[in-house]
Amino acid sequence: MKTMYYKTSNFIQHSGNVVDLGEFRRRLDLAQQDSLARQPEEVSEPVFRPVVLTMDEEARRRARWERRAWTLDACASLAVVFMTLAFVLWIVW
Repeated sequence: MKTMYYKTSNFIQHSGNVVDLGEFRRRLDLAQQDSLARQPEEVSEPVFRPVVLTMDEEARRRARWERRAWTLDACASLAVVFMTLAFVLWIVW
């Protein structure tokens, strides 16, 4: 982490409660030129670029098995919760 010290000439001078926001933004932009903050990008082409995702047969099969595994896991978890609830109700009554 690096501590940066600025001269008082870099601060915005204001009179009373009035601050020139244009000057503030300009100085803020100048101060952030070398920072890691994201710089505005110049857009020369359309921003939206459609992406078509294609999966081979093996990837589809793997995804199907993974969905099936998550479904079985969720069913097993719900069954445990249901059995616990039924047992507690059986003990209480």
